[in-house]
Formats: sequence, structure tokens, C-alpha cells
Amino acid sequence: MRIFQVLSASATGGINSSKIWLRNLYEPLLDLGHDVCLFRAEEGALARIKQDTKLRTSFSTKLLDKFKMEHSRQPFDLFFAYLMDGMVETGVVDEIRKIGIPTCNFSCNNTHQFDLVDEISPHFDFNLHSEKDAAQKFRDVGANPVWFPMGANPKYYHPFDVPRKYDVTFVGQRYALRPFYIWQLLENGVQVNVFGPGWRLRSEGFLREALRYFSRLPLAAHAVVSVNSDVRARWSARLAWFDFAERLRLKYDEYMHPPLSDEDMVRLYSESLISLGFLDVYDEHDPSAIVKQHLHLRDFEAPMAGALYLTSFCEELKEFYEPDLEILVYRNEHEMLDKIRYYLKHETEAQRVRLGGHRRSLNCHTYNRRFQKLFQSINL
Repeated sequence: MRIFQVLSASATGGINSSKIWLRNLYEPLLDLGHDVCLFRAEEGALARIKQDTKLRTSFSTKLLDKFKMEHSRQPFDLFFAYLMDGMVETGVVDEIRKIGIPTCNFSCNNTHQFDLVDEISPHFDFNLHSEKDAAQKFRDVGANPVWFPMGANPKYYHPFDVPRKYDVTFVGQRYALRPFYIWQLLENGVQVNVFGPGWRLRSEGFLREALRYFSRLPLAAHAVVSVNSDVRARWSARLAWFDFAERLRLKYDEYMHPPLSDEDMVRLYSESLISLGFLDVYDEHDPSAIVKQHLHLRDFEAPMAGALYLTSFCEELKEFYEPDLEILVYRNEHEMLDKIRYYLKHETEAQRVRLGGHRRSLNCHTYNRRFQKLFQSINL
């Protein structure tokens, strides 16, 4: 097939050098023999972050012009995008659909931040969602959902022949319950090293954010005491969460590390006896809201890279792995601590699980397989 793909390279703005989405969503299409015209979406992502309508219009015009020029040269069979609200004018997608090209938009994290795609989704023929239970959210806004689980590219996610340097590690951003779990381990003598955006963030950043928020309220001098109870509850919960995260940083600073490059992240899985995962998220990143769970890229990258992977349990995990045979799972911080202590002392059993997860991910969870099943399901 000939595919027009719109994609940003990085999964997070905190790691500008990352090429995770190019490696997982672009290169597998090339490996399958498809002709892919890649249009980078970083300008659109910046327009969303800055809420800059001029920048969004500029990105939209460039995207549509490029598509029409390439389509006139040789017609496309599919338009595949990873776009969010505020990145592009929805009329661009409508114009492409009028030409008769099937359109897909991929999104993830819909469990707790569906608001990032609720406006743009109805404009696509197919909305690829990585969390199985997110389908109804798309139907509720008049969009057509297609389950497209996360996976990984074995060209990059593979074991390294390196010595073990760490007992326990975690790679990822600092949010939700993650600081509480890390605190629990460190307080109980487990040397867990964490790498990623935010772990070394100081309190001044939060205070500046709070001041910016309250300065935008009417009559800012007394607005702090007059805002409604829901707003006060959210900010109180955020302050309590940030205060705890700051205590963690101050007491255990030597275990807090900046983000890693893509290559160093994969290498770390081989350098660690146990690699942690966390499925818990706050709804809309609000510490006063309920805790939800969803799978992440890490749940496929780590086992494929040869990690002994320990993550929190949810029912959807059983769609992909045999718990405690191919990956390890915990249901609370006490079980997490018990399993870490056990498997740090029982390397033979640890290696059995490690190899089981590696085999399963290679056999079932590559993005090559994900795309093959996707194209079958949408009759391409």
C-alpha cells in the first residue's frame, strides 16, 4: 500500500531526541513493504501546546498541500495520523476523506485523557485506540473505534549482553501513584533507581504554575478564597501530591535520575535485575480524581528487551501475557515489595519469567503483527 503518515517522533516533550513513535509506527510499515510518505507533526504538536491558532493553520496548510501534491503524483491507499485536538484544523481531514482515502487516527492514554482527541475523532473513518475499554468513549462522540493495542519493534527492543548494574529500576515520568510506590520500596531498603522527566523537579515549578493559574482568575487578589470547592479540592490535592514528591526527591536524591536516550533506556532493561511498571493514572491527571489503569508502551518494550518485568495487575494484561509466568504482577505495594525481595534472591526463577516474556512479546506483540491485523480488520 501507499500510505501518507502524519507523526511526531517523540512520545513526550521531555525527551526531544526520542524517536519512539518513528521506530514503532513508521519503520514497521516500511519493513512490511509499504510505500510510506512521512509528514512530521512536531509543528502541530507545538501549536497545540501553545494554543497558537496561526501555527495550527500553518501546519494544516502545509499538511494538506503536501498530501495533495504527493497524491497527484501517485494516489495513496491510506491516510494514517497520530493527531490530537488543537494540532490541525479538522477541515483538513474532511478534505482528505472527500478524495475517497480511508483515514485512521491513532491515540493512546484515552483512559484518563480522552479530552485530547474527542473533537478530532469523529472526522476520521477509523480511530485506533490502544486501551481496549476506551471504545465506548469514541462511540459516544460519534466516532468509529478500532482496537489497536500497543506493541514494540524488535529491531530496537532487544536484550544487551551487559552486566547487571541495578537491582530495580523504573523508566518513565513522575506522576500519579509512582512516587508513593518508589517511596515504599526505598523506605524498605530496596535500591530502586528511577529515570525520567520530573523526578528531580523542585517545588518552585509548581508554585509558578499555581501563581499563573490564580493570576488568570478575575479579581486575582481575592480569587484564591472565592473559587468553588471543586477547584480548591483539585489544587489542594495537587499541592499534597507535589509536597510528597518533593520529600521523595530530597530524601532519596541519589536514586532520582534525568531522562535516558532511547538506546540507554533499552540497555537499562538488561542492566537491571527487575524492571518496574505502573498502570495507575489519575483521571485527567487530577490527584483529587479517581485512579484508573491502562497499559503503556513499556508493557511491551520491556519484555521484548529481555527485562524481568514487574507491573501492577489489570484484567487487560491477561490478553497479552500469562501473569507470573511471562511477566510479574502486583496488586498493591505490599505484594510488589514481597515479589521484588523474592525474585532478587531466586535468579533461576527470575530468568524463567524473563525468557517467557521475551518469547511471548517476539511471537505476538511486534508492531509488524499489529499492523497486519489492523489492515485485515479494516479491509485493506
